[in-house]
Amino acid sequence: MIIDRKEALRYMGLGRNTPDERTLDMNVHRRFTLKVDENDNISAGGLTFHSKNLAKNLTGCGEIIFFAATLGNGVDMLMNRYNKLSIAKAAVLQGVGAAAIEAYCNECQKALEEELKAEGLFLRPRFSPGYGDLPLTIQKEFLDVLAAYKTVGIILSDGGVMLPEKSVTAVMGISSENSRCHIEGCEICGKKDCAYRR
Repeated sequence: MIIDRKEALRYMGLGRNTPDERTLDMNVHRRFTLKVDENDNISAGGLTFHSKNLAKNLTGCGEIIFFAATLGNGVDMLMNRYNKLSIAKAAVLQGVGAAAIEAYCNECQKALEEELKAEGLFLRPRFSPGYGDLPLTIQKEFLDVLAAYKTVGIILSDGGVMLPEKSVTAVMGISSENSRCHIEGCEICGKKDCAYRR
């Protein structure tokens, strides 16, 4: 699915207004030195957490990017409105929102890949908290390290849900070896015997 940026901005309630830089750049990322020990403990950015799946995916990586992106509060307000007016339209909006945030994350990832290419480095696909055995419990500390509330307005509710709802957090390994991984991740790739498979 291709998401039209003008249409997305229209749905965010901007109409014909020109969005400011902050609206167009609703992502934050930070690059850290990475350490993975023999027990699959991953250390970066002052955080240490355990994930066998992610440790495998990060094989050969010396650095990592912590990343967060959001579509902003406008989408949440629109979804709340449609939840009261039309459940069918709300369901469609949920799907469009999910596709839009994924498309935006892919766009951000491609830009990061281009930056790293100049250094002779390669980026692994996104790996998000809650995927595989990477615990969702790291989400709060992860957002704190990124200062995500100050930079892009993402908070974590008392129930552990990110707000705005159409938000994504992820890590991406940086390696000197080109794994030729699909930007969409292992689910798209047919190579079942890959050493980096999630």
